Amino acid sequence: MFNTRIVAMFLIVLAGLLLTVGSVHADESKVIDLAELPGAVLKLNVPITVPAAANSYAEEDTQLAATVILSKEAKEQALPTILITTAYRHEFLSVLAVAFLTSGYNVVCVDVRGTGSSADGWEMLDLIEQYDLAYLVDSWIPSQPWSDGRIGMYGPSYMGITQMQTAGLIEQDASGNPVHLKAIFPLVPMADAYRDVVGHGGNLDIEFILMWVSMTDMLALMPPSTLLGSGGLPDVADMQDSLDIWLEHLYQTPVMLSYIMDADHRLDSFWYDQKSPMIYWPQKPSGGWGFAEGSNILPRTLPAFIVGGWFDIFTNGTLNTYAYGLQDHKAADKALLIGEWYHLGGSFGMGLPCIDTGNLALRWFDWKIKGEGESFMGDFPVILRVMGEKRWRAEKAWPLPPSRTDNRTYYLSKVKPSAITGDSYSNSDDTSQYSLVSELTVADISGDDPVLKHSVYNLHGLTSRSAVRWLAGAPAIMSQASKLLMGQDVDYLMPWEDERMDEWDVPTFTTEELQDDLEIVGPLHLKFWARTEFTGQAASLWYVNWLINSMFGFDSNLLVECMQDRDVQWVAELTDVFPNGRARNVSSGWMRASHRPWSSRDEHLSDPAYDPFDPFYDKGDRNPACINAGELYEYDLELWPTCNVFKAGHRIRLSLSGSDFPHLIPLLTPSENTILIDAEHPARLEFTSANTADENITWKWIGPAGNQLDPTLNTYLKEHVDESRELVAEEVGDGEAAGASALLWADDDDSRCFIAISH
Repeated sequence: MFNTRIVAMFLIVLAGLLLTVGSVHADESKVIDLAELPGAVLKLNVPITVPAAANSYAEEDTQLAATVILSKEAKEQALPTILITTAYRHEFLSVLAVAFLTSGYNVVCVDVRGTGSSADGWEMLDLIEQYDLAYLVDSWIPSQPWSDGRIGMYGPSYMGITQMQTAGLIEQDASGNPVHLKAIFPLVPMADAYRDVVGHGGNLDIEFILMWVSMTDMLALMPPSTLLGSGGLPDVADMQDSLDIWLEHLYQTPVMLSYIMDADHRLDSFWYDQKSPMIYWPQKPSGGWGFAEGSNILPRTLPAFIVGGWFDIFTNGTLNTYAYGLQDHKAADKALLIGEWYHLGGSFGMGLPCIDTGNLALRWFDWKIKGEGESFMGDFPVILRVMGEKRWRAEKAWPLPPSRTDNRTYYLSKVKPSAITGDSYSNSDDTSQYSLVSELTVADISGDDPVLKHSVYNLHGLTSRSAVRWLAGAPAIMSQASKLLMGQDVDYLMPWEDERMDEWDVPTFTTEELQDDLEIVGPLHLKFWARTEFTGQAASLWYVNWLINSMFGFDSNLLVECMQDRDVQWVAELTDVFPNGRARNVSSGWMRASHRPWSSRDEHLSDPAYDPFDPFYDKGDRNPACINAGELYEYDLELWPTCNVFKAGHRIRLSLSGSDFPHLIPLLTPSENTILIDAEHPARLEFTSANTADENITWKWIGPAGNQLDPTLNTYLKEHVDESRELVAEEVGDGEAAGASALLWADDDDSRCFIAISH
């Protein structure tokens, strides 16, 4: 049951943003009074001048544009402020502030430099942008008469990343406590701009990058909202300023794509470092980052609540942000929530009332900024959606401590696995099917070695979960909504929920039926030996470079070089094989052969200094070593973290392919890659499995087993809400109680939802 007042609030704010957009300055006669939110004030296109003196990378002052929404209480007293910093236009993203409007917070949503209605060129996630945002936190917002100097930051994706970056530059007192920024709530943030976004194992992403660049360029084509004038008809100055900003943004649209296509950006480098929130982690790489900002550290007393998804594009970066970025935080000052979400789902907690991250953030800010309420995740700051078990679990830490896990190893075998009754894939004549075993026998290392054949005419990835994941999960919105809202799991009907179509003609390694449940939790490490023979030449792509240069005015050498390389894309997929043969992807890993962790003493061997999953190890990504045809090389391939229970009767499968298109730019050079499996060169998959030790001490289940519905999480969180905030609708009447806000817990067909209500 959804409160109609919430819908009304949302529509009122959205209508105000879209229909009455104007440039509103300090003149109070020009503010817009939101009739349905008595006393609340909406100021659109508020100009914010960032002086060059406040930005180490700026040569002159710049002007940012913001939407400012003042709570009704702001007329009587200064209030805390929630800051949202976006590259996706402040007039649209202000709707994220709905949950805060009636709860005693002001809201400021700002276009970052070079986007929306803000001036200058867009320096995506760069240090110049980070200094702008630190100025907003430390100077501009605290200087406003409606601000009490306490600030929280909120938002998903780009808006989550900028929170982590801003936190690294903010003002701190002598004890290291933030002066103004009191709490953050980043959803689905990344940590490493190269490895999390652009180059997965040295393979360049094309699907998400092109989608994202297209979206941002489309937003840039829209004129600045200031073009509509200052609360009335635009004057000449409004139109000229807006036109200047618009033209500047239009001229820059090809620049974004040129950044990605620049051959100088093919490898990990300083260009990516300065865009990576990990530069502010308390732990630094050997020798530091090499620039001043890299010596800064996230304040250990800054409370941070991080949200992510197992199928997000930033899964690895989100978990590393929590594990490394917040490693010095007290348990009560950090929290992690990971759902069975893609990027869009993780950005909004599915955007559904049953997991309303806006209200979750509100409670976090009330606790950490206002000091109201009590801890609702302090005892168990980590909450994971355990796939396979279809259940939420609370944990003391991430990664799970050694007492919670057991180290496990499966070996790649040459023996064909048993067929699954009724499964066309395992009953086929495909000779590339092999076993995955817990112990090697003589039979497992006898016979012909598996061969991965790569051809541009047989690319893999399009029919897998990968293609959906790197579209941010957009194709899966309806199936996820069906599962989480109505309790109807229709995943098995979705093509991307079954990898069998993608597994034809590539080596797969499958266990026999599991006798007991097995939970794989955390990242996986695949170690193997292989030799490559290149069986042809890549087609010439000179015409591609000519076409792109003609259309956009820049070279596409990066694209051309990447596709024509004599290299190998190693793509590993981990799948949960059901008793009927359905193979559901739960984790993936990618690595170019040239980007392997090679040893300086012998490039055929792995680097002794390499430690799997070390976020600072980047030797191969900065200094790749090409392979020679016919020679044997040792490989270490990392699969991203997951949390999945493989039920008894299910099987575990690992597949290896040479492409993941359209996610990755494919290689055009055909190759045959022999995976050596013998007593001296065992190929093995290493991972950790969760045990049941210390239940209710270091971990505990949330809700009943096998529950499809996310409201089990809400029930758990409800139990940790301060009693003073547990109000039912009847306790808040009309009339004298108008303007009060509360949390309503509603039961509707076993769907428990927490929603903000306003009267």
